[in-house]
Amino acid sequence: MNVWRFRLSEPFYFQHAFFDGIVFENDWTKIEHGQIMIKTGYAWDGCSPKWHFFGLVTIGTPDGTLRFSKPWTWEASLVHDILCQFRAELPFTQKQVTHIFRDQLIEAKWPLTSLYVWAVDNLGPQDFPQ
Repeated sequence: MNVWRFRLSEPFYFQHAFFDGIVFENDWTKIEHGQIMIKTGYAWDGCSPKWHFFGLVTIGTPDGTLRFSKPWTWEASLVHDILCQFRAELPFTQKQVTHIFRDQLIEAKWPLTSLYVWAVDNLGPQDFPQ
């Protein structure tokens, strides 16, 4: 059973050099003009893994305390999740997706950036198209 922690109430936009020259669209995301747009209603679980017990307790990878009403890793986990979810349809390598995740964590000034990048690089999806 999936337990989504977050759901977009409005579209989310993020610009990155790796999106330059990419044109892609599906029901949940659109990439063009060097920018990804993730559509309203998209839901994800934040940084993972997490285990939920009886709807009372969540144990797992922290998303960070709230900054500006959102956890520190909110944006990075959102973009990483959608890029991983549609990795078979997108032209990105695992290394590029991890690099985008890293850049977002650095921008957020997340103190555990190195650890989280290591985790997604080694424990995240490994079956990206080559």
